[in-house]
Amino acid sequence: MMFRRVERMAACVSDMKAKKMSVKSLITLVLIGLMSIIDVVVTESVTRPRGVSLTNEPFYRDSQWFTCLDGSRQIFKSQVNDDYCDCMDSSDEPGTSACPQGKFHCNNRGFKPKYIPSSRVNDGICDCCDASDEYKGPGATQCSNNCRELGRADLERRQQEIILMNQGFDVRQEYIKQGIEKKAEREESLKKLREEKEVADQLKDEKERLKQEAESPEKEAKDAHKAVWDAQQAVLREERDKQRANEAFDELDADRNGLITPDELADHKEFDSDGDGEVSEEEAKVTPEDPSPVPSPPEDVNEGDASEEDLDMGDHGDMNDEDEEDFADEDDEDEEFDDDLDEGELMEKYAKHRADYEKKKEVKGKGEDGEEMPEYDEATKKLIEVADAAREEFKEAEKQVNDLKKSIEDIEKLMNVDLGPQQEFEPLQKQCYEYTDREYTYKLCPFDKTSQRPKAGGSETQLGNWGQWEGPDENKYSKMKYTRGRNCWNGPDRSTLVILRCGLENKLVSASEPERCTYEFQFETPSLCTTKTDVETGEIDSHDEL
Repeated sequence: MMFRRVERMAACVSDMKAKKMSVKSLITLVLIGLMSIIDVVVTESVTRPRGVSLTNEPFYRDSQWFTCLDGSRQIFKSQVNDDYCDCMDSSDEPGTSACPQGKFHCNNRGFKPKYIPSSRVNDGICDCCDASDEYKGPGATQCSNNCRELGRADLERRQQEIILMNQGFDVRQEYIKQGIEKKAEREESLKKLREEKEVADQLKDEKERLKQEAESPEKEAKDAHKAVWDAQQAVLREERDKQRANEAFDELDADRNGLITPDELADHKEFDSDGDGEVSEEEAKVTPEDPSPVPSPPEDVNEGDASEEDLDMGDHGDMNDEDEEDFADEDDEDEEFDDDLDEGELMEKYAKHRADYEKKKEVKGKGEDGEEMPEYDEATKKLIEVADAAREEFKEAEKQVNDLKKSIEDIEKLMNVDLGPQQEFEPLQKQCYEYTDREYTYKLCPFDKTSQRPKAGGSETQLGNWGQWEGPDENKYSKMKYTRGRNCWNGPDRSTLVILRCGLENKLVSASEPERCTYEFQFETPSLCTTKTDVETGEIDSHDEL
């Protein structure tokens, strides 16, 4: 048969020469003829048992014997594919379903060869596209060879993938261009901001110096004004203390005889030093037997000597029941009255406790009579106005420095991110992409974070913060790792592994949780389309123009 095909090819060549066909057409015809010859030679010269691959064919060449592939035993060649399992590794029955662990090889010429379990041989189901697994039984008539059609469809699919990858490669070139331009732009902005900050720092220092110069005379004037006010208040306070002493004496001297006896002190629980609820004679006594007279109240301060305004006690003149309880509580916290004090010291101590209580009820920032401190004079107001202006200018200068500092930090943060060797991942920065399944909407913000939120509504849960590139050394930029997400209850912090592949557009295509609190995203991006393939020749170009 082979020789007849050679003769026909030679005749065709002679005929073509006679018709003076082009050299290119002649070469094409010769190549087609040679391929046909080779096909016949391969088909007719290679004879191997059914279900054996071309790779394993040498193990089945012996015409008399076959050695099991595991070397366990040797059998007659006639026992191969005799529908009885002789080898422990099932290698003697590659073309039948006799052995449970056997494998049948589908040649699938014109498509993709593959192995199937030998148990599927002659089961009536077409597993091999060349129908070689169904050579007897119902499948022999039902199955047909459609490998060429599948191969043609697969070729078209792969060609379409190549076209899309090539388009992605072109987009990647644009990404590289954008990334390089953006990097240069940021470097220029950073340089300019740093120069502006140097000027702003100098201006801030100058404004701070002027502020300090303006605040110094302001402080002196305000301190002098306050000193006068404090002196006035000290005089009023001294008069008030004397008035309170008189009131305290009158309160203790129940019979108004100018003397204070233990019986008169018995009704004042502040003298109950042991806290038994009663003021004993020992606690209230002044002298062992004869109560000594207490000095009369000072007579240099009375209603006639002080003005009504100076002596106005406001709400502090009398104490209601609640006030008395508060007073008693205050007294309990202080040191107890000493029984050995004479009457004068006793009165001073009582007056001090009462005065402390009264002071706590006074409004802070008010004078002795509740009035505000008088306004500053015009000269002081002018100094305050100048100092306020200086403070405002310093505040503006300081704000400008802080704003510039923050802008510099923001740009430095962006530039410290690894965006690929040629900045091809820069267009992904500051962008977010979402994918929704039946329960959740997942979000990927490259170089920032990953998160999820319930599809039906609810708060967002952070699945991880940008960590680093996690791909192998030969393909570092194929995986992203996000760590330190929200902690799982009674478990670890959430984390996300993002697997990238070439795609025509940036798209989050899937999300899953293969392990508890560990998530996996699939993301397509032109940034990873690193090769361009010639559809006609199959040549691959991985050269980046930039």
